[in-house]
Amino acid sequence: MQHFFKLSLLSVALLGSQFASANEFWSQDRQWLLGDWNGERKQLEDQGYKFTTSIMSQAATNLAGGYNDDNTLENAGQLTLGATFDLNKIAGWENTTAAIMMTKRDGNSLTLERIKDPRSSALGNTQEIYGRGKIWRLTQAWVKTGFADNTVQFKIGRMGMSDDFNSSQCEFQNLLLCGGQLGKSIGSIWYNWPVGLWGANVKYQFAPEWTLGLGAYEVNPDNVKTQSDSDGFNLDMNNVEGATIPVELAWKPKLSMFDGLPGEYKLGALYSTAEAKDVKTTGKVHDGKQSFWLNAQQQLTQQGADPKRGLYVSFNGVINDKATTTVQSTQQIALWYKGPLENRPNDSVGFGLANYVVNERVQDRQISTNQSRGYDSYDAFASDYIPIQRDELNVELNYTYQWSPAVMLRPNLQYIHQPAGVKEVDDAWVAGLSMRVNF
Repeated sequence: MQHFFKLSLLSVALLGSQFASANEFWSQDRQWLLGDWNGERKQLEDQGYKFTTSIMSQAATNLAGGYNDDNTLENAGQLTLGATFDLNKIAGWENTTAAIMMTKRDGNSLTLERIKDPRSSALGNTQEIYGRGKIWRLTQAWVKTGFADNTVQFKIGRMGMSDDFNSSQCEFQNLLLCGGQLGKSIGSIWYNWPVGLWGANVKYQFAPEWTLGLGAYEVNPDNVKTQSDSDGFNLDMNNVEGATIPVELAWKPKLSMFDGLPGEYKLGALYSTAEAKDVKTTGKVHDGKQSFWLNAQQQLTQQGADPKRGLYVSFNGVINDKATTTVQSTQQIALWYKGPLENRPNDSVGFGLANYVVNERVQDRQISTNQSRGYDSYDAFASDYIPIQRDELNVELNYTYQWSPAVMLRPNLQYIHQPAGVKEVDDAWVAGLSMRVNF
C-alpha cells in the first residue's frame, strides 16, 4: 500500500494549496513544477530549444472479481526525458523540426497479478503505461521537414508508429481506451510508445481539409526485447523481417454539422511484408498480413466562450487479418466533457467502452488442443489447460483533475467483463489513480 499512501498524500497537498499564488510551487498557473529557471527556460524555447521531463504513475487496486480476488494494489510508472528543436530558429532550416525522447518504465500490472487467468495471453490492462519492459528506451529520434508551403511533410528517424498513424486521444487509464488500437491488437508488427523503430513517412495536404499519409517502418523483433537497457537502444537492422506500410486518409472539416466545431476523421490500412504464422494451422506461414481502421473524433458542444470546453466523442475501430491475428477486431467509443465546472475549465469527466474480439480460428485451435489433452470443459487447476478466449469488454469512468499544466490527477473506476476473453473468470471491478507531473 506504500504507493497508494504516497499518491494520497500528494493529492491532499495539492488540494490544500488551492490558493497558492502564481509564483509559488503549487500555483494553478505553473507551467512546470520546477519553474521557468528564472526566465531561461522561456528564453530557450524562443530560441528553438524545448526540454521536457515528466513522470506518469498509474495505481490500480482490485475491488471485486477477477481470477484472484485477494485485494492488492499495483503501481506502474514511466519517466520521460525529451527535447524538441526548431531548426528554423536554430539553423535557418525552414519548416524543419527535430526531436529526441527517452523513456523508462517500471512497476507492476494489476491485470497480470490478479485480473486475468495466468494461463491466458493478456488482451487489456488496467494500467496503460505498463508493458514493453522495465528498461530505458530511445523512444524518439527523428527529423521532420516541410515542402511546398508545408503542404508536404517528410519525417525520418526512430519513432513510434502511432505518432503519425492510427493516433487517437488518451483520456483514460485503461489500455484499451487509451490512444490508437493497432499496437494493442497486432503488437508483433505495430509498435506504439515507448518502442521506437526506424521508419519514414510523408504527409500530403492535397486540399485544405484533406491529408494523405504514407509510411514505411521496419519489422524487427529486436526492438521489443526487454532483457537490458541496451535492448532499448538497439539501432541496427540486422534482424529486420520486413516492413509495415500504412496509408491513411484524414479529413478535418472546416464547417462540421456540429455548429462548426472541430473534428477529425481518419480511414487507414496497412500491409506488412514480414512472414506471419497462421493462428490455427501449425507450420503454415503467410507472406504478410493486413489491417484496416477508422478513427473519428468530434467536439459536439461548446460551453460558453471557451472553445475548448464542451462535450467530445471519439470512435476507434480496427479489423485485422483473420488468418494471422489473434485479435480479429476492436471497437472503442469514448465521451469526455472538458470544463464541467466554471472554476475548473481544464478538468474533464470521461466515460469509455472498449471491446476486443478474439478470432474464432484461435478459439478452434485452443479447443482442439484441450481436447487432445483430455479436457472438455474449463479446468481451473490444470497447468496445461488453455482457457478459451472470446471477447473482453473494458469500461472506465474517471475525473481528470488538472491542477495546473504541471500536475494532473485522474481517479477512475474500471469494469472488466470476461478478463482476457475467458468467460469462466469473474468480471472485475478496479479502482485506479493516474498522476502526471511535468517538471
